[in-house]
Amino acid sequence: MTRQDKENLQNKKFTDTLLISCLAACEPVISKNAYLEKKWCHDYKDYGGYNATRLEWMGYREKIRSLLLPIYSMKMIIQMTKGCKDRATQKEVLEVISLIDKNDYELV
Repeated sequence: MTRQDKENLQNKKFTDTLLISCLAACEPVISKNAYLEKKWCHDYKDYGGYNATRLEWMGYREKIRSLLLPIYSMKMIIQMTKGCKDRATQKEVLEVISLIDKNDYELV
């Protein structure tokens, strides 16, 4: 995430690049938990933690995508997410999600 994006996040302003970097941060978390869920489902009785975390982050991804869908097609959003080099941290993603939940943001 660039310095400009961090400033925008502090000012509660969402740009396309900020949202794309948050989406890029969600993907590895979802993939990792899906892998661990599949890996441990036969050996570990309470592997549901991986499933819950994966579903939680998939929900975050959908909330962020819903802000981008009026502007971009789903195919374009996926391409921009895969091409993103500056990922947000998980803490920044959670901050964005909390602002979305409170409806306390401005799209720039």
